[in-house]
Amino acid sequence: MENYFKDKSFIVTGASSGIGRALSILLAQEGANVAIMARTESKLEQLKAGLGKDLLIVPGDVTSQEDCKNVVQATIDSYGKLDGLIHNAGVSMRATAAETRVQTYRKLMEVNFFSMVFLFQEALAQIEKTKGHIVAVSSMMGRYSTQERSGYNASKHALQGFMNSVRLEIMDKGIHVMVASPGFVKTSGSLNALTADGTPYGKMDSAISGGLDPKKAAQIILSGIEHRKRDVFPGGPKEKLGLFLSKWAPSMLDKTLVKSKIK
Repeated sequence: MENYFKDKSFIVTGASSGIGRALSILLAQEGANVAIMARTESKLEQLKAGLGKDLLIVPGDVTSQEDCKNVVQATIDSYGKLDGLIHNAGVSMRATAAETRVQTYRKLMEVNFFSMVFLFQEALAQIEKTKGHIVAVSSMMGRYSTQERSGYNASKHALQGFMNSVRLEIMDKGIHVMVASPGFVKTSGSLNALTADGTPYGKMDSAISGGLDPKKAAQIILSGIEHRKRDVFPGGPKEKLGLFLSKWAPSMLDKTLVKSKIK
C-alpha cells in the first residue's frame, strides 16, 4: 500500500470502533486525508487524539440523508476532492424471525441498506471526478444466512444486490466498486446488536471475541481498494467454508448451520 493512499481523500463511516476505526487509522498512517463519521463525537475526538494526526471529524447518523450530504460536503470543503467512500457503519441482530418486531426490521434496513443509498447518491458526482472508489463493508451474511439474523441477513443481501447493480451502471465512468464481506471480526458488533424489540443485545459472542483482528480486516480491505478488486472476504476458514458451501452444496450448509453454535 506504500504511497497509494497518500494525499487521497476518503470518507469512513462507522469510524468510532471496530473495522471503521482500524480503516481510519491505517488510511491516516498511509498519508490519506480522512473524514471520519459516527454518531458519537467524543469517540471520534478520542480517535483523533490517540492517532496524533489530523482527521476531519463529522459527527452524524447514516440513517439521516442530511447527515450523509453533510459528510460529503464537509470533505469537499476541507480537502477539495473525494477519492473514496468506505461505508462501514452497520448494526446486527440476535432474535428469531417470529419474535422480531417490524420496527426492528425497519431499523436494520435503515442502518445497513438505505444509508448506502443516501451516501452513494451524495458522493457519486464527486467520486466520478477522481475515478475513485465506492466501497461497502457488508458481511458474509450478505452471501448466505444463519439463524437468528434474519433482518441483518436481509439488509446485507439488499446491500449486496444494490452494489452489484451500481457496479454495472457506472462501470463506464471508471469508478471502482467493491464489497467487503467480513466473517467474524473482533468488534463490539454483538454488544450493539438489536434484540427482538430493538434494544441492545449487550453480550459478546464467543465467535466474535475469537474473530479476526479489525486491523487485519482493514488491511485486506485497503489492499482490495488499491488493487481495485470486486470483492474481498476478510474472515476465518469456517466462514469461508460456509461461503463455498453456499455456492456448491447449499443443503449441506443448511444442515451444518442448524447444528452449529452461532453465538
